[in-house]
Amino acid sequence: EAVVQELESKNAELERFTYTVSHDLKSPLITMRGFLGFLRKDAETGNMERFELDLARIIEATNKMQRLLEDLLELSRVGRVISSPIGVPFETIAWEAVAQVTGRIVERGVKVTVSEELPYVYVDQSRMVEALQNLIDNAVKFAAPMPEPRVEIGTRQEAGTVIFYVCDNGIGIDPRYQHKVFGLFEKLDAQSEGTGVGLALVKRIIELHGGKIWVESGGLGQGACFCFTLPLGRAEKAV
Repeated sequence: EAVVQELESKNAELERFTYTVSHDLKSPLITMRGFLGFLRKDAETGNMERFELDLARIIEATNKMQRLLEDLLELSRVGRVISSPIGVPFETIAWEAVAQVTGRIVERGVKVTVSEELPYVYVDQSRMVEALQNLIDNAVKFAAPMPEPRVEIGTRQEAGTVIFYVCDNGIGIDPRYQHKVFGLFEKLDAQSEGTGVGLALVKRIIELHGGKIWVESGGLGQGACFCFTLPLGRAEKAV
């Protein structure tokens, strides 16, 4: 019965995945088709200014499709391409992930802090850096509009369990929509950057390590904390 339930769940997930992918890939195609028609009219009338604007829209649509396909490819690889876990200080993973998004952090004037004496974890280090990078990038993006934007990476203890978190003081998430944030292509702010694959990728990486991930937010304007669990490692396993 457990196997049947799991298969039913996977089939439902696959159906949602197929529908979402077909819908989101169709959007840039429709844009390109429409603006190709405009290009023909621009060429016939000799309106080169309009021609350049319409061409830019087509290029933008092709770039969006490329980003979607690259993100989907990366999502499909998670689970098939994963290295043997090692014991590594979570602080090492955190600073490596911060380094990957330093440009955005500096550009947007966000203060990022990493707690000291973080525990060792037993993980695929490169995948965990990838997951944390996505969480930090997401936090920076939504903290940036605040007067003193900040992001904190750390841990807390709950009932003997170590909970890792990436918290920001950004725009927050309405409780009605918090269950949707890890869905594929789900973007609560349609105008924000990204394809909507990042948090789905993070969820898959965390779950492949046997952990759980969830979001906590008091609502709009109250920031958000992405919390997760991981298998803990031992110092002597570090490389």
